[in-house]
Amino acid sequence: MEPLVYRGFSVIPETEADGFIYGDITDHFYFDTEEADGCISGDGFVQAPDGSRAGIVWELNNEPSVSVIFEPEEDRWGVYNVGFVKPIKTMDDLIFNFRTVIPLLKEAYYDAQFRK
Repeated sequence: MEPLVYRGFSVIPETEADGFIYGDITDHFYFDTEEADGCISGDGFVQAPDGSRAGIVWELNNEPSVSVIFEPEEDRWGVYNVGFVKPIKTMDDLIFNFRTVIPLLKEAYYDAQFRK
């Protein structure tokens, strides 16, 4: 059964790495003009191997980063500010960015398990 948090929003199977999958809330392929480098911020979520989810508010950053916005709650393992390193214009960009932050998201997930 789909978790209640972020119900109705789809995961993007192509992003899966080590059982973690990105899901989009805002359109990560939306950017203002065709000349733009790509999408530079957005909202999404990450689904862990156990099916639980956490929110992601992402923006461009010089290096991959993850920081806590909201601590774990009963229905999600937190909300995180995530730094992606390149604008998103293609699926390959999204996959690259998500997989770059996976080690940090794994750490946040495991830390959240102890804070619940």
